[in-house]
Amino acid sequence: MGQHRGIAVILAAAAVCLLLSAVGAYGAYAVLDEAAFADRAVSTLESDEVREELAARIATRVVQEEPRFAGGQAAVEDAARAMIATDEFRGAYWAAAVHLHQVLLADPDAEASLRVAGSGADLRRQLQTLPGWRRLPAIGDPSIMAIQSRRGEGQLRELVPVADDLALPLTIVFGVLGTALLALGIARAATRRRGIWAAGITVAMAGGLLAAAITGARDVVLHQFDTDFGDAVVSQVWTAYLGDLRICALALGAGGLVVAAAAGGPRLSVRSLLATPTSGSGRVVRALGLLAVAALAVALPELVLHLGLVTLAAVLVYVAAGELLRVLAPPECAARAARAAVATTALLALIAVATVGPA
Repeated sequence: MGQHRGIAVILAAAAVCLLLSAVGAYGAYAVLDEAAFADRAVSTLESDEVREELAARIATRVVQEEPRFAGGQAAVEDAARAMIATDEFRGAYWAAAVHLHQVLLADPDAEASLRVAGSGADLRRQLQTLPGWRRLPAIGDPSIMAIQSRRGEGQLRELVPVADDLALPLTIVFGVLGTALLALGIARAATRRRGIWAAGITVAMAGGLLAAAITGARDVVLHQFDTDFGDAVVSQVWTAYLGDLRICALALGAGGLVVAAAAGGPRLSVRSLLATPTSGSGRVVRALGLLAVAALAVALPELVLHLGLVTLAAVLVYVAAGELLRVLAPPECAARAARAAVATTALLALIAVATVGPA
């Protein structure tokens, strides 16, 4: 029993390290890289809701700066909507996102606002085509979004340069440490097959926990908005910056399940999943888990639905992979190990291709 607990602790530590490594790698690639950051910002312009939100913000900022436009805010918003639809605006928006990224990394006290260069002049030209709007004052480039240097936002801004410096080194350290702990857990298992199964389940749990955290955080954030429009805008931005991370986490989990199934782990059944734990501590953990699910079902039903579907998908992947491997590499086959390795590699390659496609 003590040896099993020791292996469980080692594998749990490996899962934590792998989670931190995955988050660090994705952050360095998708958020801390200024070109990738700007690309994802521009990708949100494909959404009608995001373009409507930008047009409304631009019109509001212009009216605030020049009250003479107050009576024609609707016309200003229409002009902004037409401007946003142009390729020139997309290019300038990309450059503005790069500038914002550079400011955030360079100086936590500097003004960090998203201003599209030339947008004020473009908007003025759009308005001058309307009857009665020929004589207009100059329009400065409106601030679409500003990140404050005070309070909570200021504290987060101070962490951005630190994260930029530490993301890659910590990603490597945690990745190596997590891999080493997995290898140690396999080596200490009663059999190599049992160790590989446990390592595969550990990787699957790490990917599943990361995907669950992203899904849960998204549902909590969207729960704060009272309108479908606000949900759509936030959802588009969230997907642009964290959607690929969730897909990669699910792929990592699926890959771990395939490896675990290839190792010949125990077959799942409804009876085994619903069986009452034999130990008192196990019953307490299950009871607390059921109460937590019940509370979430009342407070955040969408979250429980999403997590339930992902859990069901994980069970289906594990069972399907096990059945395929038993057919392609039956236990009585003399070349079972080789055939299982080929089949497992093919399944992992299929998961990788499916992941790269939407990403």
